[in-house]
Amino acid sequence: MDYIIKDGWIVNGKKEKPFHGDLVIENGKIAEVGTHVEIPADFPKERVLNAAGGYITPGFLDIHRHGDWQAFGNGDDELLNRQGLTTVVNGNCGLSVAPAGEKFGKEIARFLSSVTGDFRWGKDENTDDTEGVLFSKKKEESCGISEKEIEIAALRIMSTMSAYLSALGKEKRSVNTGMLAGNGTIRASVKGYASGKLSKEELHQVWKAVEEALSAGALGISLGIAYAPEFEYDRDGLVEALQPLKGTDIPITTHIRNEGDGILLALQEVISVAEELQIPLHVSHMKCIGRKNWGGTPVKILKLFDQAAERGVKVDFDLYPYLTGSTQLVHLLPPQFQEGGTDAICARLADPFCRKEITKVLKQPSDIFENIVELAGFDMIYASTLHTEKFGSFAGQSIAKIAEQFGQDPYDTLYDILLEERCQVTMLDTIASEEDMLYFLKDSRANLISDAIYPAGGKYHPRVYGAFPKLLTDYVRDRKIFSIEDAIYKMTAKPAQVLGLNRGILDKGMPADINIFHLDHLQVHADFQNPDQFCTGFDYVFVNGKMVVSHDTYINQENNMTGMVLKRNQP
Repeated sequence: MDYIIKDGWIVNGKKEKPFHGDLVIENGKIAEVGTHVEIPADFPKERVLNAAGGYITPGFLDIHRHGDWQAFGNGDDELLNRQGLTTVVNGNCGLSVAPAGEKFGKEIARFLSSVTGDFRWGKDENTDDTEGVLFSKKKEESCGISEKEIEIAALRIMSTMSAYLSALGKEKRSVNTGMLAGNGTIRASVKGYASGKLSKEELHQVWKAVEEALSAGALGISLGIAYAPEFEYDRDGLVEALQPLKGTDIPITTHIRNEGDGILLALQEVISVAEELQIPLHVSHMKCIGRKNWGGTPVKILKLFDQAAERGVKVDFDLYPYLTGSTQLVHLLPPQFQEGGTDAICARLADPFCRKEITKVLKQPSDIFENIVELAGFDMIYASTLHTEKFGSFAGQSIAKIAEQFGQDPYDTLYDILLEERCQVTMLDTIASEEDMLYFLKDSRANLISDAIYPAGGKYHPRVYGAFPKLLTDYVRDRKIFSIEDAIYKMTAKPAQVLGLNRGILDKGMPADINIFHLDHLQVHADFQNPDQFCTGFDYVFVNGKMVVSHDTYINQENNMTGMVLKRNQP
C-alpha cells in the first residue's frame, strides 16, 4: 500500500449517495474502497492521510479545453491540478493543432493562435532535441533557440496526430491528456481556408487524415461548423467527410453552426449527420444566445434530443457554469466574409465597400449564421486580447467602449481591430441565461466543461482557472441546486463515458485519480478582473496514485509527473 486515506465521505462518481469510509492507493490504482480499512502496524504514519470528514471523489475530467500547446513544457499543470482536474482533453471545436499536414501548417497555426496560443519551444537540458519543451510566450526569451528552429519543430509536431501524440508522450505531466482531431483543421490541411466543395481527391485526403488520427489514438473527431473553413461543409458534405466513422462508436463532438436564432435547425443538422452515420453525437458548450431565445428554446432542444434517442441516436452535451463565453473575435463576421484565411479577411476589411456589405448583414437577425453582434450587442462584446500599439491598451474593454474613445461607429472599430491585429484577437461575450444554464445542467445527458482557451497575450476567461470548483461552491454549497453526488457525476464518470475513458469512478482497480476537499473550504478566486487566480481548498489531489497537490501547494517533483497520454481503446 502507498497511501491510506481515512475518515472521508466517499462520492464514487456513480451518482450514489456519499458514504463514510476509507480508501487505499497502491501502485497507481485504487486497491480498496470501503467503510473501514485497518492500518498495518508497520505502515508509515506519513502515508496515512486523514480526510477529517471531507469528501473523497474521483479526479475531475475536463473533456473540452483548447490547451493543445499548453500541454507541453508543464505549461498549465498547476492551474489544472489546483482546481481538482486530473484529466483533460484538447483539440475541441474542430480547432486542433493536429493533424495540420505539411502544406498549410503555418497558416493553420496562425489562425488558431487566438484560441490555442503560440508555440514556443525550448531545448531540454538533457537532450539536443529541440522538441523537448514547450514554453509559453512569457518564457520565450529563455528558450535559447532560434525562431526558425521553433517553427520547424512546431510544424513537424502539428503535421499528423501521430507526431503530436508522440511528442506529447515525451512530456512529463501531472495531468492525464487526451486529444480530439479537429474536422476544421483536417479540412484546412487539405484545402487551406479556400471556399468551395472538396474535390474527389481532396475528399480522399480528408478520409486519410481522419483515419490516421484515429489510428494514432485520437479520442474522437471534433467539429466547429460555425468556424472557417468548416462552415464550407453543408449537411451532406459533413456526412461525406466523416465517412470513416460510419457504424462505429467513435463520437463526434460538435460546436454547432448556430447557437442563436437558428439553434434548432443547427441541432437538427448534426443529429441528422449522426443518425445517418450511426455514430454518437456530443454537442459542445450548450447554450441559447440572445434574450429572445431564452426560456422556451431549451425545452424544445431537450425534446429534440428525446426524439433523437427514440430513433436510436445517442446524444449527449456539455456546458460551462458561466454566462459569458469566449472565442475568436473574427467569428463575429458573417461566414462568407471569413473565407480564404487571414490575408483574404484583412483585404476585405481594408475595403470600404466590403465593410458596408458586412455591416448590412450584421444589422439583421440570422438563422443561417450565429450573429452575435445582433444578439448580444457591442456593449456586451469585449476584446480580451489586443497586442498592437494602437489597441493594446484597450484590452478587456467592450467594442462599444473602444469605439466611443475613438469617436467612431462600433462596426468600424470592430473592423479596425481585426485588421490592425491580423485577426489574432480573442473576445468575451455575455450571451446566456442562468436559468437556461441550470435547466440544461440538470439534464442527465449533461456534463461540465471549461471550454478553456489560451490566447497568446491578454486576459484569460476565469473558466480557465475555476470552472469545476465553481459548480461546487456556487450551485452545490451556496445555493444547494445540485447534490454533491450529482455534481461529481457530471465532472467525473459522465465525461469519461462520453469519450470512453477508463476514469472517473472510485472502484477497486481503477486509476487512482482522486480529490480530497472540504466543501466549506473551497474558494474560486478567478474573476473577469483578475482571471489568473488559483482555486484554494483542495486538501489533496492524486494523479495515477501520485500526490500532486497538498493543502493548496503544487508538488512539482519529477516523480510526481505520472500523467498519461490517453488514447482511444486504451485499457
